[in-house]
Amino acid sequence: MSTPADRSVPLLPDNSVWLRGMRWWHVGFYTVLSVVVLVVLLLVNGDTTKAAMLVALAVLATVYPFLTRLEHLGTWRPTAYVVLLVSTVGLLSFLSSYGAILLFVAFPQIWMFSNTPRRGLIATAVLCVVVALGQLNLTGTDPENVRSVGLQVLVSFLGSSMIGLWIYKIIDQSEDRGQLIASLEATRAELAEAHEQQGAMAERERMSREIHDTLAQGFTSVIMLSEAAQAKLRRERQQQAGSEVPGSSIESDLAAIGDTARENLQEARALITSSGPSQLQGGDLIGALRRLGEASRQGDRTVRIALPDDPPVLESAQQIAVLRCAQEALSNVRRHSEARQVDLTLQRENDDLLLTVRDDGRGFTADQSSAGFGLTSMSSRLREIGGSLHIRSQPGAGTCLTMTVPLVRKGAAQ
Repeated sequence: MSTPADRSVPLLPDNSVWLRGMRWWHVGFYTVLSVVVLVVLLLVNGDTTKAAMLVALAVLATVYPFLTRLEHLGTWRPTAYVVLLVSTVGLLSFLSSYGAILLFVAFPQIWMFSNTPRRGLIATAVLCVVVALGQLNLTGTDPENVRSVGLQVLVSFLGSSMIGLWIYKIIDQSEDRGQLIASLEATRAELAEAHEQQGAMAERERMSREIHDTLAQGFTSVIMLSEAAQAKLRRERQQQAGSEVPGSSIESDLAAIGDTARENLQEARALITSSGPSQLQGGDLIGALRRLGEASRQGDRTVRIALPDDPPVLESAQQIAVLRCAQEALSNVRRHSEARQVDLTLQRENDDLLLTVRDDGRGFTADQSSAGFGLTSMSSRLREIGGSLHIRSQPGAGTCLTMTVPLVRKGAAQ
């Protein structure tokens, strides 16, 4: 903790009582100044003396608001005001004994506007000496008067110095307390952020464990069961060699089940390692969409794929959203549409990228679409990246899903 002597400028916290009370210091200063003006007008004899005192008071009152602003602390202006204040009070003390009334505001202001305690002590000592010389000039220099004035000066100096140093000590403690509070607030904010990150990491680890213990294990079991069923069909075919076994379609379906399970197992493992979709590793969105379309060809269903040769400029989050929406759309076709033909199209239209999945399946009504979790999830995912989902479907007339994604400008992407 610093001491008052180390403080070059009396820095105050924003919520300091000194700052909140500055307007009352201003009111007090002008009140005392008005009292001195009134006393000079009513009690001081001599037009020249009276005029000189009034001019000095007017100068002090005029420059006061320009040299004592809080934003000027630490500059030459407060020091200039202290010099002017000491000079004015000294001049008034030489002209009239009533000039000492300004000491009520002079002593506090010296300590308020001095940059260091040392300067405050020096300015207080100079003020006391100047006022004492002014009083001796008016009342005489006989030994008794000198002792009386000297005692008054000594008491004034000691009292003002003690109060001034106490004020500096209070300001110093207030600043240290303010810095400590600010440090505690910053530390608390850092701890809150660290706890939030720790909670997010813990939740991520929990989800990874859940995926590993449920989905990944389930996909592994599906793969094993599919391989076991295929092996059983092959053994039965070998045992019935020479006879026609109507199991080829079943075997192909089991192979498709195994392939789908392997693909989803790979996805689950990619999520566990906190990476993006496994198909997008390497950033090949076009290749990932093409593989999705080819994997959707099952039985007599045909899939026509129309993708641009020039890959679009998309952010990572946008690529993931497009791929996930395509996966969900094609999955809906396989599970619900009973379609014989599917069109997967990716094209650019102005500043947007349009992904269209169209099928000739059985379709559905609008009420059914609003209840579907998959379509709701697709719409939410697209909204997160500034895109949208448009659905056109009628019972018996197929379905067309159009996903719109805003393209990233190349300058912004870089």
